[in-house]
Amino acid sequence: MSVKPTSGETDVAADALADRIMLAMTDLAGALGRLHDRTAQQLNMAPTDLLCLHTLDREGPTTAGTLSTRLGRTTGAVTHMLDRLERAGYVHRRPHPDDRRRVVVEAAPEGLARIAAAYKGLEARSRVLMSGFSADELRAIHAFLTGSRDDALAESESPGK
Repeated sequence: MSVKPTSGETDVAADALADRIMLAMTDLAGALGRLHDRTAQQLNMAPTDLLCLHTLDREGPTTAGTLSTRLGRTTGAVTHMLDRLERAGYVHRRPHPDDRRRVVVEAAPEGLARIAAAYKGLEARSRVLMSGFSADELRAIHAFLTGSRDDALAESESPGK
């Protein structure tokens, strides 16, 4: 796979670097998966519960149906998960403002604070690492990471997956 074809020729150095980046992404995904699992265990919850809370933190209050779609879980599984998270004080349910048959789920601030505390070490290390990059480099890293996330989501939602 050529990263940057020029007149039918490939840039061997760029291709080699692209290969190293792909391997690093796989290693990063594995390391983050291990950290995610360990953090969920420390907080006495399932990894999907933690992913649900990350989703609520990023996207704000939403319905169980939307969470089902975002997490790739059945509505029944999401309902059971929300029951657990509500009992543990991580989420609150309130009536939907426009449809009384539905509820809106929101993360409890105190629950999000517990999760943030669990990731405090990683955040500190990441900020130290980022301090060594220029603003232009950080913009490029951000663009690459968000583009890679979008590609991974598109791949996970493609037929046959």
